Amino acid sequence: MIRETVLNTIREHHLIEKNQHIVIGLSGGPDSVCLFHVLQNLAKEWQLTLHPVHVNHKFRPGDAESDQAYAEQIADEAGCPCRTFVYDCSKIAAEEKITSEEAGRKVRYQAFAEVAAEVAAEGIPRENIKIAVAQNADDQAETILFRILRGAGTDGLSGISYRRFDEYGNEIIRPLLDVSKAEILAYCTEHDLRPCIDHTNLEPIYARNKIRLNLIPYLEKEYNTNIKDTMIRMGKTASVDKDFLWRQALETFADLVKEKSENSVLMDGAKLRRLHRAVRQRVFAKAFHSIGLTEDLAFIHFDGCEEIAFHPKPSARFDLPRGYYLTKVYDDVKAARAAPLQTRTVHVAVLSKEDYEKRKLPKDKHAVFDYDLIRAAFGENAEAQITLRKRMAGDFITIFGGKTKKLQDYLVDRKIPKDERDSVELVAINREILWILPHQGRGRYAARYKLCEDTKKVICIEINC
Repeated sequence: MIRETVLNTIREHHLIEKNQHIVIGLSGGPDSVCLFHVLQNLAKEWQLTLHPVHVNHKFRPGDAESDQAYAEQIADEAGCPCRTFVYDCSKIAAEEKITSEEAGRKVRYQAFAEVAAEVAAEGIPRENIKIAVAQNADDQAETILFRILRGAGTDGLSGISYRRFDEYGNEIIRPLLDVSKAEILAYCTEHDLRPCIDHTNLEPIYARNKIRLNLIPYLEKEYNTNIKDTMIRMGKTASVDKDFLWRQALETFADLVKEKSENSVLMDGAKLRRLHRAVRQRVFAKAFHSIGLTEDLAFIHFDGCEEIAFHPKPSARFDLPRGYYLTKVYDDVKAARAAPLQTRTVHVAVLSKEDYEKRKLPKDKHAVFDYDLIRAAFGENAEAQITLRKRMAGDFITIFGGKTKKLQDYLVDRKIPKDERDSVELVAINREILWILPHQGRGRYAARYKLCEDTKKVICIEINC
């Protein structure tokens, strides 16, 4: 019965095709052992290659090693050597200030991704490698209840997806998601699989355990004997709505983007404001996802994004977790993250004009000034005073005609967004700017010290990355 259910799930959701490589999480517990056994029986017919992976979290000394030995044994008996990883998850949780559950999940998926990368390195196309994990229907019901208690949005009510992609581009699949825990245990008994039992799962020490051991039995007794089926049906309904809204958002997002870089996405503000909030909220999520923020967005964050999108100020800003933010750029809206700090320095050389011209340095990669004019303005050690820095109060640059212009006015005239002005790199002596490095186009050089026919020596400034 389970075999047929799993096959139907695989076909309906396009989880596995013939001749593929399956990296499978094998904890040694009933769920993973059942999944491994089902896929093992399917392997010959579908020409599948299984790559079992066991992760020892070191949570239960002694028992954890027994689970590891059992997983390695059944994998060896099946002719599929097990790849084992050992992590001290309690230590990781303490160091990274996360829960032990989060640490365990993190290292598991790191291990799966590492094995997937090893398989790909052998020449197997990425699209032919899947990572199979063993969440079941009971896990689905528990997850939805857990998210309700945390105040999840409608996307969260869709529960666990049958397939998703991790941050490395690996496809993660869940073939047991339509199979109940009772069916899994019966299958293990029928096939004499004798999986390991983690007794901490029978103790109400984690939030999920409390939901499984206390809340669901209470709801079944007092309110709805089929509460798990009800949660699963609700999840499937929410999943249909989620799929539709995300399709709308992804199509819309492509039309909204005006500029895209590694650290930011600039979107057409007028078009964004015309969207229904349900679609606009997902556009925000997609924008941040595209520059690296894949988690940690909650209702309060989307509420803040809404306020910025409709804010009358042209540079209003809302900060999100981990250095990400949403800001107005005049009438448009930009999702961005703080650019990583650059450790660049300047190389300053004094050359004859002839030697400089022979070097034929690329434009926008260097700046050159008349040596005598620089010395006349800043003294004999002028070249030693040249620094690479960001803007400071009182900065100015000379323009044609000997006039000066405040750096702030220059940046406003160039329509450099307010959130980017502090990241513009400058070469300066004291408060006078010699070179505004290229930012959204060409840079700008101080006109007062430009070369002329009488120039004999130059100061050449190059940036060392």
